[in-house]
Amino acid sequence: MKRCPLIFGLAFFMMVSGLWAGGWNNTLMGARAMALGGAFVGLADDPSAIYYNPAGVVFQNENFNFSVDGFYIWPTHDFTTNLGVNAQSKFNSALPQIFFTYRMNERITIGFGAYVPYAGAGVDWKKADLGVPLKSYMAVISLTPTVAYQVSEKLSVGINLNFYRGILDLETEMEGLGPISSEERGSSITAGFGLMYRPSERIGIGLSVRGPTNMNLSGKTSITSSIPGLGILNLKLDSETRFKLPWDLELGFSYRVADNLVLTAGAQYTMWSALDEVEKTIKNVPVMGDIRELEDMNFDDILILHAGLEYVIPGGIALRGGLGFDRYASPEKNLSPTNIDVNKVSLIGGIGYRTGRTQIDFVYIHAQGKEREKTTTQYGFPLVERYNLNVDVIGMGVTFSF
Repeated sequence: MKRCPLIFGLAFFMMVSGLWAGGWNNTLMGARAMALGGAFVGLADDPSAIYYNPAGVVFQNENFNFSVDGFYIWPTHDFTTNLGVNAQSKFNSALPQIFFTYRMNERITIGFGAYVPYAGAGVDWKKADLGVPLKSYMAVISLTPTVAYQVSEKLSVGINLNFYRGILDLETEMEGLGPISSEERGSSITAGFGLMYRPSERIGIGLSVRGPTNMNLSGKTSITSSIPGLGILNLKLDSETRFKLPWDLELGFSYRVADNLVLTAGAQYTMWSALDEVEKTIKNVPVMGDIRELEDMNFDDILILHAGLEYVIPGGIALRGGLGFDRYASPEKNLSPTNIDVNKVSLIGGIGYRTGRTQIDFVYIHAQGKEREKTTTQYGFPLVERYNLNVDVIGMGVTFSF
């Protein structure tokens, strides 16, 4: 029985260390908007405005607009040990989403969106990489009813509610302990609002704010172990995870240079300092009772920059391009194979085709990471680990307007 506290303490460590392997930010919303570099807050003239700037939905040309979008993501997480051994994790994922808007009258437009504003990715490290296998996935899904009001010809306001549903899945194992898995779910609610000001037909200025919330996930943690003197032990324990999601503010600008050419830009400020810690609890562990751990995150607030353009040529074809810069939020000391966070520069291209009441959009994104180093000291000698993250994404969207 004396081994039990040590064994379950190690299991708990594995659960906590793998929680955030998938990362946090997700700005993949709307194929057309992403082809503009995600710089859409100051334009916001299609249904994905529900995410970017709810005030923009009143300026859409048709009374009813419905879009279905999806992205397929190929991330590559790179980890080089202090001995120079390189390992890679590749966990592909898909992100579907829907948006629709309906103009009720000259002043009021309502809408709804279902999408993933945070995470939506994971890692899959093999045993040869870390000494143990580790597969982790996290997503926060938002169901978002929206209403917007056109104050005047130039100004509109919009508000929405974000009903969040958090998902956290993890699989790993430990030598001498066996397989460990966790499935947790939880809900939360927050709100956001937007402003859209169009001083002329060519200029748009937008502001969008998404509020913070506390996420509380609960579920089961399963551990299967062969313990001398006890035999095979199968445990299915209640577990909980708690963390905070941040304030998110974005200012956007659009300028229609000509009838067929528009330029966009945006600056997004995310207050990730709200994520100061993560609390993990596994309940009723044999011998130990409830075990609880606070993991210090100490994330920094970050600024993300976007820019894009759209050029429409005869025949209903639109050519698009964009750039983005995404700064890391995690401090150096928190870097690990389960938390790879680096600066990324995104190069984006897209094409759209409109025929009648239907528009089809495609986008390709390559996010190139800049390698980070983590230096530790052992026996007076510096040891350097290296981390990087590169991502490729393809997206497609279809919008119907009536």
